[in-house]
Amino acid sequence: MVSMGNSRNYEIRFGPAWTPTVKFLIISNAVVFLLQTATHLFLNAKILEGMFALNPNMVNHFYIFQLISYGFLHGDFFHIFFNMLNLWFFGGEIESLWGQKRFLILYFVSIFMGGFLTWIVHNLGFNQGVVLGASGGVFGVMTTFALLWPNREALFMGIFPIKMKFIVPISMALLMFAGGGNIAHMAHLGGILGGVGFFFAVAKYKLNFSFSLSRYLQKQKMKRYQEEMYRRQNAKETVDELLDKISKKGMSSLSRKEKQFLKDASTKYYSE
Repeated sequence: MVSMGNSRNYEIRFGPAWTPTVKFLIISNAVVFLLQTATHLFLNAKILEGMFALNPNMVNHFYIFQLISYGFLHGDFFHIFFNMLNLWFFGGEIESLWGQKRFLILYFVSIFMGGFLTWIVHNLGFNQGVVLGASGGVFGVMTTFALLWPNREALFMGIFPIKMKFIVPISMALLMFAGGGNIAHMAHLGGILGGVGFFFAVAKYKLNFSFSLSRYLQKQKMKRYQEEMYRRQNAKETVDELLDKISKKGMSSLSRKEKQFLKDASTKYYSE
């Protein structure tokens, strides 16, 4: 950053700003990819893929975590490079607009939906093989960006300026017709559905995903106080009715239950 005079700062950077959640996700994916590479080189085994990649048959045997964990594994350098590049380009502005919590939920909902749709289609008889990669989450982010700013132009493949509302369909079409048999189309489609669903949940129905422990505890305390006040008021009214009954008919007119209530009420509410 270069300072010009006393009142203006000029910042020179390539690409969008590094927001905290986007940075965390990119670093996390990079670390996992390095671990994958290390196990391939030194152990000559795909240990992480065997346990954490999405294998629909293993999900059927309760490896449910694979519906999320597959999104942190990648097949090769270019696979992770382009996924993280798109996450950086499109994720930062959404995070700046919606905040870290909402953006993180968007990303994981998209990854989950990508894995879930893959699992469903596999169990309908269309073999999906083993799936890995953050593409479901990235497509969810790109879709949300397109819904928020449909007429914003972006450089498609780094060359052609295209409006965002066309980029996701064009990308899907290219992957379907030119991607070969190793492309996880259902994960991409599921990510898109996750992005669309979450966008309408937040933008249209104003769902609030923020959570404050102190505010929650304060509300619970107030709720208990209101309930106690309600019980005290009811007890006072019942005590007044019983005292009126005693004044008219005598103590012997009270049932055993009513006498016990008077005793309990006097101990709990009138001993202070």
